[in-house]
Amino acid sequence: MKRLVLSLGLTVLACFPSSSTTVEKFTLDDLVQKSGRIIIGKCISRETRWNDRNTLILTTARFAVSQPLKGSSDGFVNVVTVGGTLDGITQTVSGMATFEPEEEVLLFLEPSKNGGWQPLGLSQGKFRILRNKQTGEEEVVHSLSGLDLYDPADRSVSRQEKPS
Repeated sequence: MKRLVLSLGLTVLACFPSSSTTVEKFTLDDLVQKSGRIIIGKCISRETRWNDRNTLILTTARFAVSQPLKGSSDGFVNVVTVGGTLDGITQTVSGMATFEPEEEVLLFLEPSKNGGWQPLGLSQGKFRILRNKQTGEEEVVHSLSGLDLYDPADRSVSRQEKPS
């Protein structure tokens, strides 16, 4: 009986495909070329709100820019992403970049439809900057979890697995 329940449970799980979002794969050169702004900065605040039609949760992360690498900068930039938690409801988009207050990042940004900025290629446009606890040196971490990357050169798709 236990085997039947386990087998049934595994069958049910197999019926639900894992969540991912397919986007065009960008090289570092692509990110630099296609970005309207490139910055190094620290997230100083994060705010969620409903869109005008109350159909999407949008999160605006505000960054203090420490190094503007491309495009103009007044010292701050607001980055808007789809998803977040508001009014007890959580919306997520697989592969969408998320930000935490005090997080230091290198961002490749493109203009969004609402006049703000968004990460280019979802999480492809976000690189976290961390300090190595052993050496004290800064390291750059790039997480592409939740993305399937389409390479138009060879028409292949590569799935980016979640780290275990």
